[in-house]
Amino acid sequence: MKILGIADGMSGGAALLEDGRVTFAVHEERLTRAKMATGFPRRSIACVLEATRTDPREIDAIAVATVNEFFRDPAVAYDGWLLRDQNLLKEALLHAASGVTRLMGSASLLKRSYYELKSVLGRARRKTIRRVLGEEWGLRCPVEFVDHHFAHACSAYFTSGLDQATVITMDGAGDNKCSHVYRVRGGVFERLWTIDSFDSVGNYYAYVTHLCGFKAQKHEGKITGLAAYGRPEHLELLRRFMTYDNGTTVNIGRVFYWSAVNALLGALPRDFRREDLAASAQSLLEDVCTAYVDHWVARTGCPDLAVAGGVFANVKLNQRIHELTAVRSLFIHPGMGDEGLAVGAAFAVAAARGRDRGAAMEPGRLRDVYLGPEYGEQEIASAIAEAGLDAERPPDVARRAAELLAQGCVVARYDGRMEYGPRALGNRSVLYQPTDPSVNDWLNKRLKRTEFMPFAPVTPVEYADQCYHGVEGARYAAEFMTITFECSPWLKERCPAVVHVDGTARPQLIHRDRNPEYHGIVEEYRKLTGLPVLINTSFNMHEEPIVCTPRDAVRAFLDGGLEYLALGRYVVRNPASARRSPA
Repeated sequence: MKILGIADGMSGGAALLEDGRVTFAVHEERLTRAKMATGFPRRSIACVLEATRTDPREIDAIAVATVNEFFRDPAVAYDGWLLRDQNLLKEALLHAASGVTRLMGSASLLKRSYYELKSVLGRARRKTIRRVLGEEWGLRCPVEFVDHHFAHACSAYFTSGLDQATVITMDGAGDNKCSHVYRVRGGVFERLWTIDSFDSVGNYYAYVTHLCGFKAQKHEGKITGLAAYGRPEHLELLRRFMTYDNGTTVNIGRVFYWSAVNALLGALPRDFRREDLAASAQSLLEDVCTAYVDHWVARTGCPDLAVAGGVFANVKLNQRIHELTAVRSLFIHPGMGDEGLAVGAAFAVAAARGRDRGAAMEPGRLRDVYLGPEYGEQEIASAIAEAGLDAERPPDVARRAAELLAQGCVVARYDGRMEYGPRALGNRSVLYQPTDPSVNDWLNKRLKRTEFMPFAPVTPVEYADQCYHGVEGARYAAEFMTITFECSPWLKERCPAVVHVDGTARPQLIHRDRNPEYHGIVEEYRKLTGLPVLINTSFNMHEEPIVCTPRDAVRAFLDGGLEYLALGRYVVRNPASARRSPA
């Protein structure tokens, strides 16, 4: 059975599920080159069908994850609505609601009206999506729409490998909710709790992101890194707006959207340090979410936890959840944000169809997330030639890359299928030695980034306990770089470049059989230096998606002034690199 999954909205994309296994998944932003691309994922759908050589007639069902939101994509407009009018109406409602949220009755009425309008427009969009799928690809199979948070929950459960699990979703908003809680046994989901998006702690983290000078719903990761440089001086102030209470999160400030931003700004001292505000927001998030998770894990009686949703992109929060006494194991779906909705929706529909046939779909583990497109040697050679670059073709690329890394060179790596999810996991990565603590400054400048987290380490799984504390119960999650751990004294002394100021690191644990060439680079580097660790950061310039094609790779390699590029079977030297290359 083949199910085409579609995530329609911000960070959208498409995925193919074949007989309960994800065989392809891609994000629209990687193809359009627009970060967090919003709208109907046309290119992703075409890419899935073309790359897997799937005839549209082979698709048994289409699963679309819903959001009931307004969109800026005129290619799939709402029937009978002008896009301009929709956006004007949305802004008018938001500002009106924001202006009176302290007046409880009016706020409640406007909030309900806003959600109802979104639902009406969402239903119109469903009709249009069905039409577009038929007209553009000849996809005439049944189209089923899956609730946003249920899609998140299915992505977490069906890739967790757990037969029984507590499943929790948390994000800013989706289908008017910010969280669902499920007790799952043998693939049967029992929903225990939901939280309205008005009470979203994720939204408050976004407000702080804005107040710190970054883009909300885009740069929250910067707040996570910045928090370690400050003190939670404003934690009590934030608790006047958002709190945990008896199994739920509560927006006790009764403000949202711009009124919340203005209220927070008005309550803060004029000379607040953004580091302290970031530390306060991180502390609030950890306090509220750990209490929430602890409550529901105790209620379900199942200590094995699987999570998804944008809030769980916060790797420090994930560490705190993992450390809860009630939690025995923690799995974070690798596409934890909305980029994972296509996969989750496909699982939801496949599981329902299986139940209808009397065959329950069992959860499994992801062998890897190299699920995107792959480009052949001809395309790689053409990209090198078009850029006028010279390339060597060593007999052992892994060995050559390790030698360059051991000599202090930056080596970008591009090979095989592109990763699914927000993390670069070796096939679209920039690698460097872990011994230079100044790398966070100069390499980020080359890549035009403003980051506060140190670069993440890649470590063979057999060395995990030597480098990190508290890994047990989260080894599988750490394969996808979704959680931080306390670093060992050995790692802090020998690999300071991958250790944050708070003593933690966000590792990628790798297995030899999952990506032999990538593992080979780390192993060869270990043989040369004695260190089983390398820096792995995403291969992209600031505000651009991770590279997708060989041409993307060559352009980012040159724009970033990186020294070497391991591109498939080739190793390319940058003639304009600022660093004098080793002999």
